Amino acid sequence: MPEHASDDSNYGGGDVLVRLFNIISSSGKQLSDLTSRGWNSITYVESMGLLAGDPQFITGEVVIMDRVDMFNEMRLVGDEIIELVFETPQKNKIDFVGRIYNVDVTMVSDKERSIALKFCSAEKLVADQVKISRVYKNTPYDLIAKDLFAPFAEVSGSKLYAEGAKNMGSLIINNKSPLEAINMLASVAKAYAYQGANYVFFERSNGLFVFSSLEGLVDPSINDPAMEYSLDTISGDKKDIISMRKIKGYKVLNMPNIAKNIKQGVYGSTLISNDLMKRKISISNFNYSRLYRSHKHVNFNSWPSGQGTTGITNNSKYSERYNSFVKVIPKHFGSFETGGVAYSNFADDRELADLERRSQMRQMNAIRLEVLINGDSQRRVGEIINIILPAIEEQNEDQGGRIDGILSGRYLISKIKHTILSKSAGYSTVLQLVKDSYAKPLPEKR
Repeated sequence: MPEHASDDSNYGGGDVLVRLFNIISSSGKQLSDLTSRGWNSITYVESMGLLAGDPQFITGEVVIMDRVDMFNEMRLVGDEIIELVFETPQKNKIDFVGRIYNVDVTMVSDKERSIALKFCSAEKLVADQVKISRVYKNTPYDLIAKDLFAPFAEVSGSKLYAEGAKNMGSLIINNKSPLEAINMLASVAKAYAYQGANYVFFERSNGLFVFSSLEGLVDPSINDPAMEYSLDTISGDKKDIISMRKIKGYKVLNMPNIAKNIKQGVYGSTLISNDLMKRKISISNFNYSRLYRSHKHVNFNSWPSGQGTTGITNNSKYSERYNSFVKVIPKHFGSFETGGVAYSNFADDRELADLERRSQMRQMNAIRLEVLINGDSQRRVGEIINIILPAIEEQNEDQGGRIDGILSGRYLISKIKHTILSKSAGYSTVLQLVKDSYAKPLPEKR
């Protein structure tokens, strides 16, 4: 039953149980009162926002083929409530309540039109509407994040997981949205357990928002893969649980671009800070090769001495070219001085975090893979999964045997797109995966 399973006993790859789909208009009229199933396709997207333009909130689109004038009956003009519950049978469900923010209507014939309803989580609309002003003095960044999250929590009772930060900041937030303010914190916060500066903020489908370091999400010593997917998995029966681990297709979206990485300061960079009060200029450098082992990466990097690292380059000379990227940050010593105590401020933390964060965030997007799998409502962004891809031709053991040694390995799920069709195409999930390292060290540079 490819369009959707009628009960939990008849399940397999591509099946989905749509438990609830409903639109509530501003007048209170409900689509469920007009039809038992008013949708033709559902697209549901969860994203960490790691790439420019990617959302940090849940978004999606529903397409309705209107033959009974639902458009006017429901007064679909935007700002309606959408209720959606679906699941892969016998797996965790996705239970979502959000807002429609855009309606597109296309005439198909004189008796039918297509209505596309774009939706997002209610918190996204709050992030765009609410402006806040705050002053914080010497406060841990995770506690500031919890305070700034309050307007979101008031909308739907959502909760925030905030990983403990070891640095404390003093800053003024002047007429910014909660999202802008939290992203400011993410740009400088450093986790207790890790060395880097790589906090992110995003929404998960389990009703939880996350303010966490990338290192805390990927640390191989504490984060086992949530699932292993293989292109070679073969099953004659779609009800076989192995079919849920099969990769139906994949596309390589990005591989390390040496020229671009050099220009963006991924390997080596310089920061010049100018303290306007002390009239003092300080210069600091970032060296990728030197710091690689002190950071946690998607794949293990604790290889014996002399065997290299799993980094995205094995040329240490790139890390020594500090002038490939130069940035200047102004400072103002004592801007938060109270009672003879000069508090550290946001500019100080930017000085300490900027180069490291710039490199780490770009490292994480260095290798990007998109894989198509059977629909899986259990996957969440921020999870680690293991990918096994075969080599094009048989190789010797030193090259990884039949396994593609470059593309296989652990990945971080940065984006998930669920697509449910009412016809025979069924339910599929596209995972966008990223990693900042290879599963095995690159060969020694000669």
